[in-house]
Amino acid sequence: MKSSVKYSRLPRADWVSMSHDQVAIDFSSPFNFESAFTYSKAVPPYVEEERSYDPPIFTRICSSVVVALSCFFVFLTFPITCFVAVKRLQQFERLVVFRLGRLQPPKGPGIVLVLPFIDKWRRVDMRTKAFNVPPQQLITADGAAISVGATIYFRTTDVALSIASVQDLNHSTRMLAQTILLGILSSRSLKVIENEKAYIHELMQNEMNETTNKWGVEVSRVELSQVTVVQEAVAGVSIDKLGSIFSQLVSGQTSPMTNLLGTGPVSQIAPILLAPSLPHHAPHVPSSKPATTSPRELISSVRPLLTKSLVEEVGAVYKFVVTGENGGTFFLDLKSGFGDAGTGEPLLPPDVTLTMATSDLHAMFTGQVRPYMAFMTGRLQVEGDRSVAMKLDAVMQKLQSSSC
Repeated sequence: MKSSVKYSRLPRADWVSMSHDQVAIDFSSPFNFESAFTYSKAVPPYVEEERSYDPPIFTRICSSVVVALSCFFVFLTFPITCFVAVKRLQQFERLVVFRLGRLQPPKGPGIVLVLPFIDKWRRVDMRTKAFNVPPQQLITADGAAISVGATIYFRTTDVALSIASVQDLNHSTRMLAQTILLGILSSRSLKVIENEKAYIHELMQNEMNETTNKWGVEVSRVELSQVTVVQEAVAGVSIDKLGSIFSQLVSGQTSPMTNLLGTGPVSQIAPILLAPSLPHHAPHVPSSKPATTSPRELISSVRPLLTKSLVEEVGAVYKFVVTGENGGTFFLDLKSGFGDAGTGEPLLPPDVTLTMATSDLHAMFTGQVRPYMAFMTGRLQVEGDRSVAMKLDAVMQKLQSSSC
């Protein structure tokens, strides 16, 4: 078999360094290669491919007959059925109709005729609406514990999509806003959250629209509520150390880290959040283990350390409900006079009520566990003003420094 190869001189104007006498080879072939096989998509449906359904002729005939009979019935009983079949829509309203299960083009505004027995309809309000994301407790990238919510403004842009693409539009939009809020804020430091609210508003709005536009909804505005700082940033805690915790935070929990005890990331980071006096290798003290000092003795030892400056700085009354051995009700009054501490109910109404085990009370008063860490791990239950409860951390440190 003989094979022929064509050689031709090609223009090389762009190659200034080459000589005009040089020859380039043309590798084109005189043969035509064609395949006997054809390739096509085999199994529907296909991703992101629009398909139109054309019902069989028998189905279309039956549907037409049923629609004609329904119209004839409405015509015969018009004075009666007009209260059921005729709908009046405002300028901001649209009607989504499913006729024999098939979605019809949106109707309105004005007078709309709905066929009884074969039409199911939903009225959609296209005005801008708003909802509040309740305050969420989360840990920022620098270890601060904050509580923050948001207000979301949205409106329906495609009424057909809003009905056909999602089952409960309001609930789905709320859950999406709550998830995006936690994701954005937990990856940023407290200082960034407080100083760059406008950027966070825009970022949250864009991320929500990426999903809600597919539902026929547009988020027009996002506003964060007042940021409540439960605990200031913890020195030495970085994004890398807390990154594995952020993905495990469960919204709506009083103590978001309660279910995380004993897991790898928390057991590695917990020593950083504890008081500096606690060695990193110190084992966790179970709540059921009795304290070496009774709560009554602890409260009695605190009373001589109270000062007027501490009362002026804190200005709150703490009530302790201690469970377990030697438990009971105790109080720490840092609101009047030179302060007081004792057993039983406080004379003034308490600003916050703290519930804990005997061993946890001993650990906090001796500096082994910070109140902030006890609260985040579920060992300390707080009822009342949480910002006042977190001041107890500074109180414990000053009392320990005074006793030294």
